[in-house]
Amino acid sequence: MRRLKSVVTFIVVIAAFSFGSFITKILILVEKCPAEHSGLHVATHADNFLLVLVLSSPRNMEQRNAIRGTWLRLSPRHIFHSYYPEELLYLPNYGPNGHLEIELVEHQEIRLKEYINWKKSSKNLHSPKRARKIKVKHMFAIGTMQLGKAIQDNLYREQGKHNDLLLLPNHYDTYYNLTEKILQAMNVLTQTFEFSYLIKVDDDTYVKLDTLINELISYDNKLLHKEREYGTNPLPQLYWGYFNGRATIKLHGQWKEYNYYLSKNYLPYALGGGYVLSRKLCEYISNNSQILSLYASEDVSVGTWLAPLRNVYRWHDPRFDTAFLPRKCKSYHIVLHKRSMEMMAQIFDGKLCSGTGHSSVLEYYYDWTKTADKCCDNLVP
Repeated sequence: MRRLKSVVTFIVVIAAFSFGSFITKILILVEKCPAEHSGLHVATHADNFLLVLVLSSPRNMEQRNAIRGTWLRLSPRHIFHSYYPEELLYLPNYGPNGHLEIELVEHQEIRLKEYINWKKSSKNLHSPKRARKIKVKHMFAIGTMQLGKAIQDNLYREQGKHNDLLLLPNHYDTYYNLTEKILQAMNVLTQTFEFSYLIKVDDDTYVKLDTLINELISYDNKLLHKEREYGTNPLPQLYWGYFNGRATIKLHGQWKEYNYYLSKNYLPYALGGGYVLSRKLCEYISNNSQILSLYASEDVSVGTWLAPLRNVYRWHDPRFDTAFLPRKCKSYHIVLHKRSMEMMAQIFDGKLCSGTGHSSVLEYYYDWTKTADKCCDNLVP
């Protein structure tokens, strides 16, 4: 009888251990599945070339519909048949100090002129030697914490119709909480989707998506062709936008900084109306999200987080009109911030732009060889 009791006890212990292991595995799987907690009921995609992340407010359904009806329709469905010439693109090499070499002002000026001339010429009618199949995925990131039932119901109906909302249940969505929002969004997206590049924009930004993707494909092709030349150095990781390095740290008002002690000015960052990041930079931010300092401005935070990395290629591009105030519209602008729904429709219909812009906001090339206070004195004519 005593032996029988021992056998029964042994069986119970083994069963309990097996059941506990089973439950643990289930919990791990749930923890590793952020998509289900974020309004994303989709399988992981392994072939997205570009992920479009739009930060949007819960109540801004009309703005989202305006984007869906205009520039998101410029996304290629299958294959691009005309690429921007790789030889016109700059790709940095490593210097003797082990850091990527900076792009000089004269090179930025030449590159903009070459782009304008190429757009005017017939070169862009030529087909590439080898086309690539391109997939683009877009998501509207929205925080849902403490939302009223009526607003949540509207979001669920919108999700049922479009299936493109990235709902963040642990984020309280306010205009002054964007840094936490970008962190949560990147966490979910990097764990849910495979992609090569991500463009972050606001829901009042218009993107000439076909032009941007065209050039991004050429950049990516050139990077692949030159991969061996980088040897043991890590491949350059793209941070593409319109940079500012002379912005003073806000000490008062709604954007007051409480934790920025690094320098007199904010470290160089791409303005938040729109910027492009390669996947590895998104992964770096996501993997370190628990220990990164959060600053008042989301774009300032991203620039500061990436500042120490030696393999970041900071591509300053005057074609990104992404500041808080729009500049005077130019035909070569490809990312345009502070555009209303009516403006988006007009640009999509072929108008150069809509609105006069602010003549006081000057366009510049970025001089990486100068101190921060003199970084942005080389004006674009």
